[in-house]
Amino acid sequence: MSALGAFTTQLVNFFEELCNTFPEEKDIRMATEAIRGAKKINPRLLLDLFREHVYKDASTGIYAKDFQQVRMYAQKKVESQFNEMMSALALFDKHWETMGSNNQNTIWQYLNVLCLLCEKATTVA
Repeated sequence: MSALGAFTTQLVNFFEELCNTFPEEKDIRMATEAIRGAKKINPRLLLDLFREHVYKDASTGIYAKDFQQVRMYAQKKVESQFNEMMSALALFDKHWETMGSNNQNTIWQYLNVLCLLCEKATTVA
């Protein structure tokens, strides 16, 4: 599997996991559908969106598991523009403090893997 294929597969898995964990969140459900469709039509777009709207400014906080840094970035980003990636970042503001540590760790793991795959897919491209 290519780095891009691994990235898009993990991104879809992440959003599907979020859908299962937060079924009441319509934005996440709609984002998941959009991401599934984009994976089939234009997987490169997903990588570019993630790199631009998550990786560039939040990867340092993600790698450090710095909740406050990622939360502040998410709040700023959601206020200025919204796209599929923002529905996942909005969880840091909306649900983080009430979710269990297992869910928090799972989110950190997914985001960490997505950042690593983003780096790899970007280097290969």
